[in-house]
Amino acid sequence: MKAIGDPWSFLIHQEAFFGVRRFDDFQRNLNIARNTLTDRLDTYPYALSLMKWGDEWLPHENGPPVRLRHKTCNKLLHPSAICEACRRQVRAEDISINPLSAKDPAPEDGAQVRYSSRPELYTGGRPTSVGGTLAAIGDRWGFFVLWLAFAGITKFDHFHRILGIARTTLTARLDRLVQQGLLDRLQYQDRPPRHDYHLTSKGKALCPVLLTLFDWGKGGLGTEMTDASVLHKSCGKPLRILVICENCKEVATPRDVEVVTENTRRKFSSAPKQNIAPTSSPSPLPTRTKVGARGKTMSEPR
Repeated sequence: MKAIGDPWSFLIHQEAFFGVRRFDDFQRNLNIARNTLTDRLDTYPYALSLMKWGDEWLPHENGPPVRLRHKTCNKLLHPSAICEACRRQVRAEDISINPLSAKDPAPEDGAQVRYSSRPELYTGGRPTSVGGTLAAIGDRWGFFVLWLAFAGITKFDHFHRILGIARTTLTARLDRLVQQGLLDRLQYQDRPPRHDYHLTSKGKALCPVLLTLFDWGKGGLGTEMTDASVLHKSCGKPLRILVICENCKEVATPRDVEVVTENTRRKFSSAPKQNIAPTSSPSPLPTRTKVGARGKTMSEPR
């Protein structure tokens, strides 16, 4: 979880949505160091989850600011987060999180990562729901508080004990998440006044966002966490997330997705529609692909 709120990751997401695919193009557009870019390129499922939440929960006068087409099925991409083991859709009520997974170990090489504490920076530049979602959550401490809320933590002192941050910082983050409609604050004691904090429906919908980020952090940045940090209650196995296309059930990868521009919209509307065979039941989904190291997809023998 140590790269939460990293602005470089956000900027890379934006460039990927607008069609940038080559390493050198990312580096030239962002003026980013090669090693910094290398560490942050495996975050596409996380970016799709951010976009989906922003499209569904943030106000947009003219609809979502960016639409994506899944070239595999030639339909608009609607991402869905599923469990790799049982192929069922992931819901907040169906996960078990070890609260200690929110601990933030220092990088082994001693390098320090700079984090943004100004959420408004995420809404500058290219318009995407990715930036709007990150701005709603705030900085890295906002992510940590939400992660602990998913783990069942509700009381201020418990948040404070696990995170070890200043009480004023924690108060500010809880206040912001309440203002954004992600947490409800319920008073349970009058003297002195004390409150519980519970996820709202809007907050629970962020579940795939935090889970895909956690998956990336474990695999990509060497975070020392056991596979049992997050369990999927439906199958009882350690949870690994796949982000798939809701239409064809295939894993969504950057090379199979493109931004719908005016030109692609004309091609999309004139292209013959493909018939996608329906599955026998919506859950569990049929196994089509599996994920190897660092989230790369590999074909399975049929």
